[in-house]
Amino acid sequence: MSTSVVVTGSGRGIGRAVAERLAADGWLVVGVERDPSIDTGPCAVVVTGDTAARATHTEAARRARELAPLGGWVNNAGITRLTPLDALDPDLVRDVVEINGLGYLWGCAAAVEAFIAQGGPGAIVNVGSIHGRASHPHHAAYEFTKGGVDALTRSVAVSHGPAGIRANAVAPGGVRTPSLQAHIEGSADPVATERGLAAGPPLRRIGEAPEIAAVVAFLLSPDAAYVSGQSIAVDGGWTASFG
Repeated sequence: MSTSVVVTGSGRGIGRAVAERLAADGWLVVGVERDPSIDTGPCAVVVTGDTAARATHTEAARRARELAPLGGWVNNAGITRLTPLDALDPDLVRDVVEINGLGYLWGCAAAVEAFIAQGGPGAIVNVGSIHGRASHPHHAAYEFTKGGVDALTRSVAVSHGPAGIRANAVAPGGVRTPSLQAHIEGSADPVATERGLAAGPPLRRIGEAPEIAAVVAFLLSPDAAYVSGQSIAVDGGWTASFG
């Protein structure tokens, strides 16, 4: 029997790689994107909406269950913004917290509600960041939310494990996405910026989105049936190093 999975932020970067990998593995993918002009790619259905709104997740769960029983949910949509504490922009902070924080909470809630309504198990993967366990200057709001992602993951695993629901997180390091590429190209010295990012992890390179997608696919699969409540760094060893 086919199984559906929701992937938020499915149009670009890590989300697109996750959608492509899961579709290749036989999942029916329901993507969620704010921009209706983005190519739907491997998604069977795409829900257009803001992940900061609970209704977007409710609709995604409904559309997924129309396709097939919901078996997985990947919260991935997020934004990265600099938020120096001595010069905070309240509107910018609110955007970060609502998308990266509340968006993941609403997604987990929609997934858990659907899994319980179906009377079956299910798996959630939250795409966090190494910023949830290590800090870089002036990322206060972003790191506040990414630390929260790890805590939310544990909460879901503990509260709903008895219902057969698993929850895990992946914590990517530097990954070559359109967003990171734009950051590199917009820096004062793109060559030095890229060199610095590659020099950070002990593997001495920037990660690739399909490498993150492979770990997400594993965590959703039966091979990870006894893995829950974990946050797995996919960072080339960066957070294991004194740096």
